[in-house]
Amino acid sequence: MLAVKRSCGPKLFLVVALVLTLALKLLLYHRETAAADSEVLGEAVVPFLLEHGFESHLEKNSDGVLVYATAGKCRMLISEATPHGWDRNQNELLAKPVGRLSYIFDGAIHPYEPFLAPVLYRWWMQVRIKLGLSPNYHPVFAVAASEECAVHTLPWRQLAVLF
Repeated sequence: MLAVKRSCGPKLFLVVALVLTLALKLLLYHRETAAADSEVLGEAVVPFLLEHGFESHLEKNSDGVLVYATAGKCRMLISEATPHGWDRNQNELLAKPVGRLSYIFDGAIHPYEPFLAPVLYRWWMQVRIKLGLSPNYHPVFAVAASEECAVHTLPWRQLAVLF
């Protein structure tokens, strides 16, 4: 009997093509939604901070919007974190001069960036948009705060769902 040698070339090609197209789709989706998310961040966070006694200003850069806030000796820097955690290192670098970094998701404060729930919410938001329903956007905020800030006393629940 002759042994038949099977080639795994076509299967390997399909797997590589699938991985590359998924990565490209995720990258493009992130870039498309970053501008809209940044505008929502500024429109929601600045009035929230003003209502709670903070002076704040926005700074736009290529990655989105940064919100700087002060109240007395308290200094904060707030940005939107990606649900997948791709910008974790950037958030840590931005937080160093300000203070301790925390993450706010769905109104709760986390010492580390939450992963599973934000990813599932982002996926569900995409499904709802494709079905023509309202998206219910749940952002993840990276909040760097100086020691003088009582971040845990702010009612972050007000920013749990932005639209």
